[in-house]
Amino acid sequence: MNFDEVEYFLANIKSVMSCKIISDSNNNISEIHVLSDSSRHSKQISRDIRTALLSNFNIDVDYKIISVAQINKNISINTDFRLLYEGYTNETTAERIKIHTKLSWDEKEFIGEAQGIKSEKNTLMIAALSTLDAIKKAIDLDCFIVEDIQSAKVAGNEVMLASITHIDHGRENVLIGSSIITNNKIDSTIKASLNAINRKICLFIKE
Repeated sequence: MNFDEVEYFLANIKSVMSCKIISDSNNNISEIHVLSDSSRHSKQISRDIRTALLSNFNIDVDYKIISVAQINKNISINTDFRLLYEGYTNETTAERIKIHTKLSWDEKEFIGEAQGIKSEKNTLMIAALSTLDAIKKAIDLDCFIVEDIQSAKVAGNEVMLASITHIDHGRENVLIGSSIITNNKIDSTIKASLNAINRKICLFIKE
């Protein structure tokens, strides 16, 4: 079993900022490492982890394999940090496209840029890359890679899905973001890319 989807789901539990699952040679979960803020007791978080695994994935784990590391959110990081999407602009020629993505936080603007050959698929990759460029300018770190952009239909809605790899001390962690298509695919690709990463950004922002 690939546990990327499980890690992504658990990372959305209240107070949880990131989650890493370790499996044994039989692909059974042997360790669950969780990083959380200090707004809730670690035992509450462990209980939520066990309940979520059982109810959503039919996986029953012993609470002893769940390790919760907590960070004082008032000292170490700003867990309220979320970049806001302010829109994009694009310049096109017959063969190429350049996309500028604007993000903001606390009255500061971060504008990312990417360009390349204009095709339907590559245009969406460029949109995601421009988003990552804006994020890089916000956190002053280059640790995300666009792996894939796909569209899907979920509950009757057209949705853009972004797969972003986060490189963390040599380890590769896959992050998945989504956004319902309301305006166009470029707009939703940018939102999906930001959605994949936004929960991680609070770990890197420097006050």
